[in-house]
Amino acid sequence: MVKDNASAAGDIANVELLRQQDAGAFALLVEQHQALVLGLCQSLGLRGADIDDGASEVFAAVYRALPGFDGRSELSTWVYTIACRCIVRLRKKLRRHPTEELPPQLPARAEVGGQPSLDDRDIYERLWRAVARLEARQAMAVELFYRRQWPIEKVAIVMQCPAGTVKTLLFRARRRLAELLEP
Repeated sequence: MVKDNASAAGDIANVELLRQQDAGAFALLVEQHQALVLGLCQSLGLRGADIDDGASEVFAAVYRALPGFDGRSELSTWVYTIACRCIVRLRKKLRRHPTEELPPQLPARAEVGGQPSLDDRDIYERLWRAVARLEARQAMAVELFYRRQWPIEKVAIVMQCPAGTVKTLLFRARRRLAELLEP
């Protein structure tokens, strides 16, 4: 989709306001990216109040880094890169095992009568509990590639590694998930 000139000019103005750490522009940025950041916190094994702490740390780091945003990447990619680093660092600091608490949202899929079946819910819960037990970089790759459905190349940019490394992380994650999910 091609942006018109007015839209492109608005994006440039928003980025400039963000670089100047404008409170309104930053509030909009938080609103636009909050769900993704919270989902990443959950997928990487944070639970309860740690999810909110992780999101707060992410957005504080984003705010501090805004003057240096150069616009070479998409704003969402830049925010997610910071989020990944912050959450992995927090996860290492906490060194806790994930609890049984799960993300409230379900992925889009065919549902009978508008509600997910109990079997679907059980599979979903087991899968994401297992993802939270993966090594942090594997969990991050699974979150971005499978849940967010980002292409390998974008995942590689966010994770700051080659695309081949992302493929390896996904391969190892799938193998480990198969072990964790064995009956």
